[in-house]
Amino acid sequence: MHRIVEKRYDVAVIGGGPGGIPAAIAAARRGEKVILVERNAFLGGAAASGLGILGYLDRNGNKALGGIAQELVDRMSVMHGAFDHARCPVHNSITGISPEVFKIVAVEMCTEAGVDILFNSELLDVKVENNHVKAVTVYGKCTETVVYAKVFIDGTGDGDLAYMAGAEYHKGQDGTGLMQPATLMFTVTDYDLGRFLDWVEKNPTEYGIKEHYADETYCPEFFRRNPSHCFIGLTKTIEKAKDAGDFDVPRNQWIYITTPTEGCLAINTSRITNIDASDPFQLSDGLVQGYRQVKQLVRFMNKYVPGFENCRLSGISPNLGVRETRHFEGAYTLRRSEMYSDYVKKNAIAQSAYNIDIHSGKASHIDLTPVDEPFGIPYGCLVPKRIDGLLLSGRTISCDTETYASARVMGPCITVGEACGEAAALAVEDGCDVRDVDIEKLQVRLRSNGNTF
Repeated sequence: MHRIVEKRYDVAVIGGGPGGIPAAIAAARRGEKVILVERNAFLGGAAASGLGILGYLDRNGNKALGGIAQELVDRMSVMHGAFDHARCPVHNSITGISPEVFKIVAVEMCTEAGVDILFNSELLDVKVENNHVKAVTVYGKCTETVVYAKVFIDGTGDGDLAYMAGAEYHKGQDGTGLMQPATLMFTVTDYDLGRFLDWVEKNPTEYGIKEHYADETYCPEFFRRNPSHCFIGLTKTIEKAKDAGDFDVPRNQWIYITTPTEGCLAINTSRITNIDASDPFQLSDGLVQGYRQVKQLVRFMNKYVPGFENCRLSGISPNLGVRETRHFEGAYTLRRSEMYSDYVKKNAIAQSAYNIDIHSGKASHIDLTPVDEPFGIPYGCLVPKRIDGLLLSGRTISCDTETYASARVMGPCITVGEACGEAAALAVEDGCDVRDVDIEKLQVRLRSNGNTF
């Protein structure tokens, strides 16, 4: 037996990650009645994994993100939960954060704006009439909650809401359907980073990326000078461990990311290939693989990595880090050939300053193409084809494989989320569907919030 309740809102946001949190905040700050539904007992999504946030600065060190994205970091900094934005020769920039502080700040900003947060509730059903989303049903704690709203925003990452509403989509990369691999992030303590960097300095073949997109500035001195950084290397050491039967993760390099929590280092090295994380059985199998890989990687560090002989596991991300599943067809699809076109510049409501970063779904390498200048994300990417009353946020937006590989990271997802929230509020105010929102009016509001595009 379970109970059924009904709730009515102006805006309903499903998914409390980087694409959902700013959407809920932005709409609520405009005076709309907003609910944010999250399947976990916390907000954050990928931001709760230990990953640093990419995309705040472009390749030349210029600020690329503002608005709620910057406000989140400012609020975390007060709690010593975020580093300053740091330039990176590989990633353009990285902003290390504390996932625990992010959770607190996200809840505070939502509640201050007047957002109703419904935790521990999974999307169960979507009611669509004449191609217009009218309601969703979510389930948690023996309760079905039917949420009616004027506008719905999909911040689920995999596009579960859009999928259930019947929006057109395809899976994986254009032409092949291959999906980028997933990662189970984890953190370690009791390591000696200074000794490790001294060792790699004496073994220069063991640090950095030797491909064309990294240069000589990506070196031990850079890592020592920047408390917020991401190390990529140990190619030879991994080859040695593989030969000895101590490493079977489909990775050719070891990656760590510094965090603002003293003594806590995030490891971004597990790699789960050949799964479709929108399928619950494959997702579960991916988690099983991830836990096995975490254990193996800690042993690898203890045995092979100087400075990490005594490191210990301190935490594992509560969710699998999924890079790619469904791609939805939007009113406009952003393609690499049009990244800097007049249309994109005129209709942009957000931008991405990150590189085109494609993790191979069948091999151990990464294909990374530098993006020298930010490119805009047009409003049409947020509007699904033929489904009204719905906006796509975060990594659900309509892009080709290459532009998606840049816009999928947290920084751009946050700014897209803010744009969704502002657009939803405008649609409610003007009594129109989201596809008919005045883009110029939306751009004015977003720029007044401190966003650039």
